[in-house]
Amino acid sequence: MAIRRDIHIFNGNKKYKDMKVIERKGAFDSVIKSYEDVDVKFKNFAKHVRVLPAPFFEEPHLIFTLKAMHEPGTKFFPNGGFEVYLEGGGTYNYDLDQVIVHPQVLGIKNFGKLAANKVVSQPTKKYVATGGPRGRKPLDPIEKAKREAEALERKQRSGGKRGRPKATN
Repeated sequence: MAIRRDIHIFNGNKKYKDMKVIERKGAFDSVIKSYEDVDVKFKNFAKHVRVLPAPFFEEPHLIFTLKAMHEPGTKFFPNGGFEVYLEGGGTYNYDLDQVIVHPQVLGIKNFGKLAANKVVSQPTKKYVATGGPRGRKPLDPIEKAKREAEALERKQRSGGKRGRPKATN
């Protein structure tokens, strides 16, 4: 009954065991994300430690902290589980296989280079010289002489102070 879509977390990194985020079918045809093949380092839970729930693996900037860990057989958690705080407010409940210690707590900065979600960048276009003239085209000599004459006339009419015309009185 489980649908599988594996996302390898530490794909090819020999320092860490290759963990996976899998999707399994839950009640009422819902999809539940959980971790599989988790390294022991990521299961050292303490109260108020930063954790990363599997449903929020693609959004590691959210800050979840561990409120409580419940053993199997406790009230409301027959299979065991976690109570997790979200920084902005809210409490979430997860199964035992849905939460790990956040990799940044363990000093891992470059985690989650997802093998399934790699984006290949497109090469940028380079400038190709066309051989034509560049920049603004020069003015026609007749037009240039006309504009210079107008500028000279404006300059003679002006009083020279802040662009105000000279008084005629």
